[in-house]
Amino acid sequence: MFDIYILYLIIGIVGGFLGGLLGLGGGIIFVPSLFFIFHYNELYLDNIMQSAVSTSLACVVISSLSAAVKHNKNKLINWKLFYRMLPGLSLGSIVGVILITVLSSHIIKIYYGILLIVIAIYMITTTESYKNEVTIKENNKYKFLNTFAFFTGSVSTLLGIGGGTLTTPYFKFFGETLKRSIATAAACGVPIALFGIIITYIVSMTTQILENNIFNFIDYNAFLLISISTLIFSYIGAGITYISDSISLKKIFCFSLIIIGITILIS
Repeated sequence: MFDIYILYLIIGIVGGFLGGLLGLGGGIIFVPSLFFIFHYNELYLDNIMQSAVSTSLACVVISSLSAAVKHNKNKLINWKLFYRMLPGLSLGSIVGVILITVLSSHIIKIYYGILLIVIAIYMITTTESYKNEVTIKENNKYKFLNTFAFFTGSVSTLLGIGGGTLTTPYFKFFGETLKRSIATAAACGVPIALFGIIITYIVSMTTQILENNIFNFIDYNAFLLISISTLIFSYIGAGITYISDSISLKKIFCFSLIIIGITILIS
């Protein structure tokens, strides 16, 4: 059991660092890592993916918030865009929390793996110039913003991720620099994870609508230990984003998504 606790701390370090560096909230590390730990130790076998996703979602609140604080200090977050995304992200997160309780672990696993691979392929195949990381195409209008925000909130909550796998390429497509896209995605990860959890708590305390809820699936030992380490390393990762080369960030981003997506699908 002690070995599991050490693994939780390591997951928080790796997931937090990459989450802060790439704006992913750490979920793409937390979910598969928890899945394999639970599977190896025969924990939550009936709801293994729900447990991994729910625990990850709780951890994403901490990692995204820590990264967002650092990105904000570096003045990389587009707060105007964040506030425009907020209503859709919040409503979508409610739907995602409900879907966690009604979909099977197998279905969630397939959606998760495919989504990561598709987004990575899109990012790899797009070419662009990084000569000017400061200039932003302010005249570009974000199309279908509310619909996209709702979709992102629901899918990201369902899969236990911070939303950066969707929002980073979306922001980048409409003219944001990669660094600002990553930073704004990190900020968006906070309401995606937090709002769904809060609403679930209120519903579970006041009604009997949901037979199961996200709190039934969270491994609180894992949440505590991962949160401790991710709180520190998300902040560090976000700081490195500011001084890193954007092309290298893009390569790390895509490589991470492909490896984890394939691993989830074949597990």
